[in-house]
Amino acid sequence: MDIVRVLTAIAACGCTAALAAPAPKDDKSPAKPLAHFRFAGNAKNEVKGEAEFELKNTEFKDNALSLNGVYEHNGRADGYRAVCKTPKLDYEKFTAALRFKAEEFGEGKSNLLTGGMLYRWFGLERSPGGNLVVTLNNGGFRKEVDGAALEKGKWVVVACSVDVPARKAVAAVNGKKVAVIDLPKDFAVAVAESEEKDLDKVWSFTNYSNANVFHGLVDELLIYGRALTAEELEKIPLRP
Repeated sequence: MDIVRVLTAIAACGCTAALAAPAPKDDKSPAKPLAHFRFAGNAKNEVKGEAEFELKNTEFKDNALSLNGVYEHNGRADGYRAVCKTPKLDYEKFTAALRFKAEEFGEGKSNLLTGGMLYRWFGLERSPGGNLVVTLNNGGFRKEVDGAALEKGKWVVVACSVDVPARKAVAAVNGKKVAVIDLPKDFAVAVAESEEKDLDKVWSFTNYSNANVFHGLVDELLIYGRALTAEELEKIPLRP
């Protein structure tokens, strides 16, 4: 009888453990950012995580991060640096969203956001014609989104998700989808296979390849560890 009771207890524990085991995660789980910066007087990450900013020659104005538009390595003492590390980022699937107000756009001052300092594996910028541009692999892939105009002096929200396995990128401006971008069938993020893959999981408002910078205010920045759908991009809690 004792042996029967022991076997029965073991079986019961096994069933209970199986029932209590968490369901496997997938890309349909609620979107939770790896990093959320509000820049309300500081560069604190609002969610639990390892993401953090390194700032130099920047300040906070009107509850936003103020960037003076001076390239860090141009020989001037007032060049700014604003670099965020996201060590848990997955190069295969990610989303970035920011709310900003540009003080000026022009030559050398059309950058919005750059992923990576070494490989510049992702980028958002403004084209000479005034539209949003999405880049990957240091501009090796470049897509200008016709009709997605970005104006200086106005608050704008831009969001973009990248899903490498699906060969898709989706962009939204001011809460509305503006493009579904097809990536080449053989597309791969170059840095993912490099020795620097763990070092380049950083974000900045400067493209360190061509000295292109952002000049103006950044009110919020969100980084997600998966590719949000078009519907999710339109629901990101940022408003122009």
